[in-house]
Amino acid sequence: MQTSVSRFVVKSAAVAAVLAATSLNASALTILGGPITGSSFSNVTIGTISVGSLSDVTGSLFAATNVTFPAPFNFTLTLDQVTFTSGTVGALVGDLDPSASGFHFMNVMAGNYIVKASGTLDGLGQYPGLALVGANYSVTPVPEPETYALMLAGLGIIGFVASRRKAN
Repeated sequence: MQTSVSRFVVKSAAVAAVLAATSLNASALTILGGPITGSSFSNVTIGTISVGSLSDVTGSLFAATNVTFPAPFNFTLTLDQVTFTSGTVGALVGDLDPSASGFHFMNVMAGNYIVKASGTLDGLGQYPGLALVGANYSVTPVPEPETYALMLAGLGIIGFVASRRKAN
């Protein structure tokens, strides 16, 4: 009897943990910007990150190295290599990622944030001064205190039921 109660508690806790983890998952999106022309660029708009509620925002800037055109063209265009000197997300401050191409902000309020980038091009592509830049990012909602309170109450009820079954 005690073994079945223990299994019930473990299974219930596992289900609660999976549900909590899936509710916090956010998908990564890609924003494409450009093309960029010239040997350097400053504060070029890459796209907009929309945040629906208090969240953590993490991401990185990237640059395509080439673009391949499918049949019937069957052609690959080599682009300039990009070195990022900075990236900004709206007017947010307190970036926890010190790299020029990454960003990580905690407790971001709901709203729309414009992603901008600055950097240089190496000029070695098939068409010097041509680049395609973008950003990958994820928005992870920050759980509110009520979420933790509800989870603890649920675990308390499971413990109460388990102890009552054990007594019987």
